[in-house]
Amino acid sequence: MKILLPILIAALTAFAGAALAESVGNVGAVNQSAEGNGRQLSVGAGVEARERITTNAVGTAQIVFRDKSTMTVGRGSSVTVNKFVYNSQQGVGEQSAKLTKGALRFVGGAVSHTEGAKIETPSGSMAVRGGMAYICLNCPQGAVFAALAGEVTLSNGGSTVTIPPGEMVTVLPDGTFSTPTPIPLDLLETLDSRFASGGGQDGGASNPPTENGAAQQLGDARMPDGTPWQGLGDIGAFWGGNAIVQSQAQSNNQASANGVHVLTTTHSNRPPCTNCRPTSTD
Repeated sequence: MKILLPILIAALTAFAGAALAESVGNVGAVNQSAEGNGRQLSVGAGVEARERITTNAVGTAQIVFRDKSTMTVGRGSSVTVNKFVYNSQQGVGEQSAKLTKGALRFVGGAVSHTEGAKIETPSGSMAVRGGMAYICLNCPQGAVFAALAGEVTLSNGGSTVTIPPGEMVTVLPDGTFSTPTPIPLDLLETLDSRFASGGGQDGGASNPPTENGAAQQLGDARMPDGTPWQGLGDIGAFWGGNAIVQSQAQSNNQASANGVHVLTTTHSNRPPCTNCRPTSTD
């Protein structure tokens, strides 16, 4: 019995370690240098819960989760995958991450269309339901939170605001949020540049994509009709790029992700901002 006990403990420890290390998604694209818990990321590599993704001044990474949501980590950023639980049979789960530095772009999947996904930052917590959002903690305007589709809510201890699609808020000096305003096109381009491949970068693809290849991969994947985008109609290109990366990375995801049914959300009248103040025009 004394001999069997250490063996049993070792087996239970190994089993627990394997459970903790279960992959929640895969790397869909990466430009070096990008690391996960200190290891260099590569296309197709698994990503685990509680893994911290970091990038240097030229590095980017896109994570494709099992529910087909994507999280793109911009240059000079640090984000931790806090939690990801997904039931593919019921299409529900729980998803959260924490951005402490840099910028992040999130495109919701099955989980965000049901329970919603949460992204924590030092300035507040963003909840994304069935949509697409940007967070930039070090933009020229300071911390910027932008909604591109779906239902996005931002809150902290003293301020709560719902951000309509095509609009953004900033964090004021006292820690509260500005009133939502339309996203300027130049800021949108600045945000997008934080995630795009630079000169000589190809996202880690063994065969760099071509325009014809992209068109074939896209097929009928297009941005669905919805709330007017206030001059941001060209943003559909973001969804196109996301569809391309998903089509390549999904083959590496767990089989349980194949049966996901993505729900559609109907835009409703959103509650007014609580304790918000207009952005200064000085």
